[in-house]
Parts: sequence; structure tokens; C-alpha cells
Amino acid sequence: MTTNADDPTDGTDATTPLPTDPPTAAEPSERVEPAESAQSAEATDSATSADDADTLVIPSAGAVPEPAAHAEPPAAPVAPEPAAEPAEPWLSVTVPAVPPRPAPSGPPPVRWGGIVWGLLLVLFAAGTLAVVSSPARLAGVTVWIATLTPGAAIAVWIAVVGLIIVVSALLGAVSAAQRNRRRQV
Repeated sequence: MTTNADDPTDGTDATTPLPTDPPTAAEPSERVEPAESAQSAEATDSATSADDADTLVIPSAGAVPEPAAHAEPPAAPVAPEPAAEPAEPWLSVTVPAVPPRPAPSGPPPVRWGGIVWGLLLVLFAAGTLAVVSSPARLAGVTVWIATLTPGAAIAVWIAVVGLIIVVSALLGAVSAAQRNRRRQV
């Protein structure tokens, strides 16, 4: 930065004008009044020749246009058009209106079906593991299955299917009793 010999404090020339605040109402200003600007706009319009007929003349910033004598009343506001459907409706995100679920009252019900079927599965797995874990037991079960007559094999299958039906019926009765108890509460 170079300093000026005229002003050693700030490095600017003493003749440089400093920016001032905008004029207030008490100070004179150079603003153009609307009437004067309208006259200047008319003078500019009359100064245009036929060659400049395509030129658009913009009046100064302070000019207020005079209302035309044959002006039409303002048009009524037009309601906006509804949004058009998307071209690919499967891409639009729509959230279906789902009614809220009622708040549960009390503790959740015990799922007896899961408990009983889980216990039966554990018992079957434990029995299978016990048979397979010892070669003597595995040989005994193999001999038993090999000596079954066709009638005895059918009886075993009927017993297994009957056990599944009985367990399912008992669990259905327990489930119905739980539903009835919840409705009464």
C-alpha cells in the first residue's frame, strides 16, 4: 500500500469524495417526480421515429403510468388447474389411508399353539437324537421297522396322524377360548 504525502493517516487523497448517506426529506434531492417522468416518457415516445417503431421504451424508475380511459376491468382470478396424473402412475408415491389400530388392552395373549408344537418338535428331535447317538439303539429301531407288517405300518401312520389331529383340535379350542375371553373384557 502506498501512502499519499497529502494525508499520511489513511493513504487517500484529500480531494476524493467520500460516500454519503441517502438524502433525507429536509435535504434537496435529485429525484424525478412522477409528473416530470411521465412528461419525459411522452417526450421520448414522441421522439421515436417510424424506423424505431419496434423499439420498446421503458420509462424511468419513478414514473407512474396513467390509467387508460378504455382499460378493461381486471379479470377474475383463475382457479389453478388440478395436478395432472403422472405419466407412470406406478412410480408415484401414494400412501393408502389406513385406519389406526386400536390400542391393546392388557398383556398380550399366550400363543399356546407355538408352545405345544414347539414342545412336540423338541420331543421328536430328542427321540431321534437318542436313537441315532447309540449304535445299539439304532440297530434295534432298524430291526423293528424291518419286521413291521403292512397292517402294523398303517396303524403306526394312523396313530401319528391322529396325534396331529388331536393336538390341532385342542389348540383350536384353546385359541377360541382366548378370543372369547378378550371379547368379554
